Amino acid sequence: MLVTNFASAHPDKVEQALLTHFATGAHPMTNAQWSDLTHQVTAKVLGGPELVHLGPAQGLMLNGASDGFVLAESPEAAKAILPKREISVAAWVMLHQTAPDGGIISLAQDNGDYEKGWILGYDENNFTFAIASTGADDGNGKLTFLKSKSAIKPDRWHFVVGTYDGAKMRIFVDGKPEAESVEQSGDIQYPPKGRYVMGAYADDNELTLMDGALFEVKVYGRVMTETEIADVAAKNQGLLGYVGAATNAFNFIVKPYLQFGTRTSMTVMCETEKPAQMAVSYSQFQPLTNKVGRSDLQNISEVTISNLLPNTVYYYRVIATDAASNVLRSDVYSFQTAPNADQPWAFGILGDTQRNPEVTRKCAEGIFALRPNFMLHCGDVVDDGFAKNQWVADLFEPCSQLFAYVPVFPVIGNHEKNSHWYYDYFSMPAPEYYYTYTYGNAQFFMIDSNKDCKPGSEQYERIERDLAASKATWKFAAHHHPCFSSDEDDYGDRWKGSPLKPLKSGDTNARHLVALYEKYGVDIVFAGHIHSYERTWPIMQMAVNMNKGVRYIISGGGGGGLEQAAPQRAWFSLHVQRGHHYCFATIHDRTIQFKAYDIESRLFDTFELTKPDGR
Repeated sequence: MLVTNFASAHPDKVEQALLTHFATGAHPMTNAQWSDLTHQVTAKVLGGPELVHLGPAQGLMLNGASDGFVLAESPEAAKAILPKREISVAAWVMLHQTAPDGGIISLAQDNGDYEKGWILGYDENNFTFAIASTGADDGNGKLTFLKSKSAIKPDRWHFVVGTYDGAKMRIFVDGKPEAESVEQSGDIQYPPKGRYVMGAYADDNELTLMDGALFEVKVYGRVMTETEIADVAAKNQGLLGYVGAATNAFNFIVKPYLQFGTRTSMTVMCETEKPAQMAVSYSQFQPLTNKVGRSDLQNISEVTISNLLPNTVYYYRVIATDAASNVLRSDVYSFQTAPNADQPWAFGILGDTQRNPEVTRKCAEGIFALRPNFMLHCGDVVDDGFAKNQWVADLFEPCSQLFAYVPVFPVIGNHEKNSHWYYDYFSMPAPEYYYTYTYGNAQFFMIDSNKDCKPGSEQYERIERDLAASKATWKFAAHHHPCFSSDEDDYGDRWKGSPLKPLKSGDTNARHLVALYEKYGVDIVFAGHIHSYERTWPIMQMAVNMNKGVRYIISGGGGGGLEQAAPQRAWFSLHVQRGHHYCFATIHDRTIQFKAYDIESRLFDTFELTKPDGR
C-alpha cells in the first residue's frame, strides 16, 4: 500500500533528478532481485526480506542478520546512479533494534582515518547523515556525521532525509530539520571500491544489516527543500502515528529457548501472545543464511533444526508472524551441537526451582557463567504445575538467558502434578515422562519417579531394556525422588521418631531402581525433591563399595524452601549441605570432575573420578 508517491502517480514518468526509487508494492521483488521505479537500478536481494503489514503500509521486513540489498557491487558500477554534488536521500524506515554503525542506504568506506562516500543511517539512539567531499579532503578523505536531535522510536515509522547542496549538509526527521553543517564543500568524494547497499552499512571490514523495515527509499541528484520535506511528512501522519507490532500486544510470553540438542539437531521453542507461525533463521556465521519453519499458527511453537554438524556453534534467531502479518523477531542467540564421543563436554545440574525466581536467577546465571553444553533439571521446575504464570515468571523468565543458549533436559517432579503445561513447554522423545539420550560418551536415563517403578512396571521394563543396550562409557540416571536421603523429616521424623511413620532412608518407589543401577553399572544418579544438597558414598548392595558402587547426588537447591539433614549421620552420606545451590560436571574420556556451588558461586563440594578400563 503506497501512501504517498512523491515522484509521480505513474512510475514511468519519474521526477527529474530522481536517481533511485525503491517502494514496496510497486515493482515486485523476487528471491534474487528487486527493480526500482526509475528502471535504472536492479538490486541484488540478500537473505529473505518479507513483505508484511505494518500499519497503513506494507513494509519490507529485514531481519538484521541476513537480509539486505546490494544496489551495485562497486562505485564504478553505480556511477550512473550516484549524485555528483547535490544529493537528497529520503527514506521511510522502521527500526526494531539499533546498532552503533547502522545504515539505511550508503556507499562509503570508513576505515580509521580513511573516510569517503556518504551514508544515511543511525547509531544506538539517533539517525545520522554523513558526507565526504573534495573540499574537506585531508588526503584520506573526511566524513562529517550529522546526528538527529530526536531519538529513534523503535517499531515506529520515521521519515528521514539527508541533503547536501555542495556547501551545507542537513538532516530532517519526520519533516523537521534536526542538524546541519558547513564543514563539507564541493563534489562528493567517493571511494575507489565499496558496495552501494540498502538496508545495511558495508565497507571493507564491516557489514551491519538493518533490523527493521523499509517502506520507500529515494535518492535525488538535487536538494529537496525544507517545505517539500515537511509536506511529505504532513501528508503521511497516519504512517508516522502508527505504533509497531512489538509495542502493539504482540510479544514473546516466553522468549526462545532450546530443547533436546543432539549431535546433528536442535529444537527451538517459544511462546507468543497471539498464535503465530514460527520460523528460525540460523547459520554457523552471520548473516543467517538458513531458515526452517512451520506454517501452522500456535502460541507455543517449536521448530527442529536438522542436518547440523557435531560440536559446532550455530547462531539463530526466531521470527514469529501472526495472522495479520505482524512480525516479531528475537535477538540473535547461539547454540552448540553435542560433541563426538572422544571430545570433552560439561553440563549443569539444578533442581526444585519451584517459586523463587530470584534464587533461580542466581543459579541460572551461575551455571551459564561456567558455560555448560546443556542443563539437567531434577524436577519441581515450578511450585504448581497448573499455574501457568509460574512457568512464565518463575522458571522461564529467570532462566531466559541460560535456556536461550543451552538446551535443558528435565525430569518431572511431584509439583508439576503431571500438568499439560509440562508437556507443552518441554519437547522430549515419547513418552516424554521417560526418555533417554546420548551426549558425548554418556547416556542419560530420565525417569518419572511419580509413576510406578516396581519390577514389571512399564517404566521399569523400558529402563532395563535401555540400560542393557547401552554401550556408553558413562551412564547417568535422573529422577525427582531420591533413592537415598538423610533428610530430617521427609521420610520420617528423625528428631523425635514416630511409631505411626516408620523411618526410611529415601523414596521407596525410586529405591526399586537401585538393583538396575547396580546390575548395569550406572555411575551417578541425580535427584531433587529434598531442598538441600547430599552426595553419597559409592553404594553397592547396601554397603560402601569404592570400586563398583553407584553414587547418588541430591541437588534440590534451586529455589524451594530449604531443608536439612537429620541430627544423626546416615551411613551412606558423604557430604550434606543446607543451602540454595547448583552443580556442574565436566567430562572427558573416562574422567569426570564434579563441583557444587552456592548461589554466591562459592565452591562447597567437589570430587574427581576416573573410571578404570572395563567398568
